Amino acid sequence: MKVADRRRLRRARMAALGLAPALGTSSAPASALDVARELGALQAQDYSSGVWSLGVRSGLTREEIEQAVLDREIVRTWPMRGTIHWVPAEDARWMCELLAARVLGSVQTRHRELGLDEQDTARARDLFEQHLTEPMSRPDVVALLARAGIDSSGQRAYHLVGYHCMTGLLCQGPLIGKQPSFVLIDAWVPTSRQPSREEAMATIVERYVRSHGPVTEKDVAGWVAGTLGFAREALALLGDRIVRDEVDGQTWLTHVDARPAPNGPTGVHLLPQWDEFLLGYKSRDVTLPDEHVARVVPGRNMVFQPTLVVDGEVAGIWKRQERKDGVVVEVTTFTPLSATARRGLEASAAAYGRFLGRDVVLRVEEG
Repeated sequence: MKVADRRRLRRARMAALGLAPALGTSSAPASALDVARELGALQAQDYSSGVWSLGVRSGLTREEIEQAVLDREIVRTWPMRGTIHWVPAEDARWMCELLAARVLGSVQTRHRELGLDEQDTARARDLFEQHLTEPMSRPDVVALLARAGIDSSGQRAYHLVGYHCMTGLLCQGPLIGKQPSFVLIDAWVPTSRQPSREEAMATIVERYVRSHGPVTEKDVAGWVAGTLGFAREALALLGDRIVRDEVDGQTWLTHVDARPAPNGPTGVHLLPQWDEFLLGYKSRDVTLPDEHVARVVPGRNMVFQPTLVVDGEVAGIWKRQERKDGVVVEVTTFTPLSATARRGLEASAAAYGRFLGRDVVLRVEEG
């Protein structure tokens, strides 16, 4: 692909992802619900990573995002790919019912490996329906299973809870101390939308293309863990709201109402470990050069490092270290930064400090 075409695709994606410009600014933050609804879902396997994915787009603090959870506007659950995401609370159930079913077969295989059978799954459901009318911490859920005689050792409790999140019975509630909690969706969510299957398919794919485009059909199918047939059926439902563009022999999809891409560079961002910027695509070669893949994903096992992104391209990795008096952000760049990029990095580190409500010390090792 030509350099100019790659740059254009990267900048369009940064705008679509709510990063350049951000969906919220310091003077007018977007709500956490706005961000979740705009993106459809945001990766949130790791809690701290997930809240920063919302924070970097909204301008909200971590405390404000956690208030949105308490206000039951957003929830963290397993809607697709067997992976935890932030989603609008009102959409959690139908998203699970539409999308999670595709991975339940492989989950059953894992259940057999762990010695879990259908009786265990059914007994766990009965317990959850009886006791999780209010949020219960993860350790207390494990103890609940154990008291009922269900072996909760190893990964058994995790898989039982995850299974019933994927079926749309449970979602995560607010943190209890430092522990995640679980609660019945019906008891926690004020109102759950109930779209038809076609409306649900069109909604989730439209949100994805609008918030991630330009994308390919394979990106669509990969994001929802569906077949190409599923992706094409949903895209057909959207009709002329999807715009197709040929670049270097590949068809790229964008939404007719896509956010305008900046004419110039899209700035510098410190993005979390599991962010839609990389995890939201089947192929990442537009934004992650091949020569840097091994440093971003050292084990080639989908465990990503937090990334430094300059003008829509991964330009380094970073990590945080906790100190009593604040947080140290250590950045390793792949190549030396320009003076402009260095100033952008300093601004991004300051924004991360405002999000945390803590002092941040920035340390940079340039490659």
